[in-house]
Amino acid sequence: MKKLSESCKKLNRNHRILVCAAFAATLIVCGVSVKPTLAYFTTYATAKGGIPVDIGPTTDVKEKFKDWKKTIEIENTGKADCFVRVKVIAASQFDIQASGSNWSLSDDGYWYYSQVVPVGGKTEPIVAAITVSEKVKTSFNVVVVQECTPVTYDENGNPCVAPDAKWDATAQYDQEEGEE
Repeated sequence: MKKLSESCKKLNRNHRILVCAAFAATLIVCGVSVKPTLAYFTTYATAKGGIPVDIGPTTDVKEKFKDWKKTIEIENTGKADCFVRVKVIAASQFDIQASGSNWSLSDDGYWYYSQVVPVGGKTEPIVAAITVSEKVKTSFNVVVVQECTPVTYDENGNPCVAPDAKWDATAQYDQEEGEE
């Protein structure tokens, strides 16, 4: 029995040595691969350059509401002269009549400003008078939708008339020579 006990101790000691050697080998392999792994997770690249994109003119709507009248002005905040148009929308129980100098109503429901709005300039006001029945004088919302488009010119260099401007124009990007 004593011999069996001694051989088990030798086996356990050999087994422990083998486990320790395997553990040491694993640590060595992991230690060698840690730096490349860290480098993999910390590597980055940068790039410089770019292409400025100008999507056309930009405008800002100024609205004031007083005595059931909404006064609307459009300011050109972009980098190019533009034409503007406005649509005033409300629920069907409200009657809206708009008027203003240099503004005209078109068949599409938009009010077109007939003048070119220069950079930094603004339109003359258009006033939307709202008629409301006594039953409905609670809270409501009148929405002003405005759009702008760059000024287009005819072959003589004259700006085209606002309703005839290219309201459905889309932005395009053309590659410069030498680009892929």
